[in-house]
Formats: sequence, C-alpha cells, structure tokens
Amino acid sequence: MSLTHEDVTPGLVIQLDTATLRAHGGAQTNAVLGPEGDRSVVGTQDFLIVGVDAPAGWCTGVPLFAKTAVGNQPLENDKKSGHAEQWIGTDTFFSRWQHWRMPIASVVAASAGDPATAATRRRYAATDRSALDDIKNWEGRNRAAYRDAV
Repeated sequence: MSLTHEDVTPGLVIQLDTATLRAHGGAQTNAVLGPEGDRSVVGTQDFLIVGVDAPAGWCTGVPLFAKTAVGNQPLENDKKSGHAEQWIGTDTFFSRWQHWRMPIASVVAASAGDPATAATRRRYAATDRSALDDIKNWEGRNRAAYRDAV
C-alpha cells in the first residue's frame, strides 16, 4: 500500500530509495562531505522520521543501519513496533552525524518500494516522543552544515 502525506509522522520507519529522493529535489543532509568523499547514504535505505512540519511540507529523518560504526547509537528494541521481520529483535543503529531534511512529497515518492502496508508499517517510540526528540537533537550538534543532497 502506498504511503500518503498523512502517514509521514514522527516515529515512522520507512524504506526509501535515495536516488528517487535526490531526483525529486529539495532534500538536504548534514552528512560529512570531505576529501575522502560524501558520507551520505545511497541506494535503498531505511529511515526513521524524527520530526515533521506538516504545514511547511517537510520532515527530518535519520538513516538506520544494521551494524554499528563510530558515532552510531542503538535504537531500543522495546520501542519498536510493526512488522517484525528484520526489525523487532534485531540490532538497529542511527548515526548521530547524519540527518536529512526532506520534502514530504519526496519521501512519499521515494517510498514506493517499501513492502509495508498500513497494517504492517514499522514504528519507533510511538508512545515516547522524548526518545525521538533525543535523536533529532543531535542535528544541532552535527559537525557539518546542511547541504543539498545531490
């Protein structure tokens, strides 16, 4: 089932095609861009939506990873809900150093390949807004400024 604008809410975990996200334009990331290259995620990637400004048509999300790396922090398993396969009971991490600001319309378009239905959508911290705020607050401490995701 297709994702709608109304489905994009804090705590949503959604698989996004970053090529589609970039092609639609307007997305920004604060992932490090240095001499060794662009650290922003590419390909198909799970994202956790940590903030939404529905009137402005924007949301903030962080990519999720199955393995830890320097700067990554684990998600708490007891805050996960939704389709369990490769979600509940598995290690999941977010990078404190990579946030994305994305037009909601671009998120909807980039989510076309997500296999979830409205009944099986994954969520994180559905009843704990402070947990999402803690993740979003890393945005202000990031080492890099936001830039266009191209």
